[in-house]
Amino acid sequence: MQVPLPLFSRRLRWAGVLVIAGFILYSSLLTVPETVVDDTQPDSIPINYWRHLVAYCVLACSLAYATDHWQLPRWRHALIVIGLAAGYGALIEAGQAFVPHRSSFLVSDVVVNTIGASGVMLWYLARPYLSLRPVSAFLSPLLQFVLRD
Repeated sequence: MQVPLPLFSRRLRWAGVLVIAGFILYSSLLTVPETVVDDTQPDSIPINYWRHLVAYCVLACSLAYATDHWQLPRWRHALIVIGLAAGYGALIEAGQAFVPHRSSFLVSDVVVNTIGASGVMLWYLARPYLSLRPVSAFLSPLLQFVLRD
């Protein structure tokens, strides 16, 4: 049995990717970092790494959704999506080297970005059990229910 999910138009899917990438760009290059004391214990993951993990996982998942129509083997599609998200993260890290109040290029951040982007593998594991359908397929039963006498 496949679980139905709504498939939005390509424009809307790519708009989602651009919004997420823009948010990452804004947060990484245009804002001044917080001066919050990171009081995490040595055995836990610092909050800035959590931010990287979540941001690049969401970016990779939005890329996977936007490119779902590509006719590629799943493993190749996954590698391309992870590579694009991780590459974007590396470019952002390189850009931070030129921004005041930001650290220089940190390889550790690039590694964390790549690990976060790899979270998209959950999408590719679940994908055979998902059925992407046009949004209209979800709206018509709802509209029929609402508009019935």
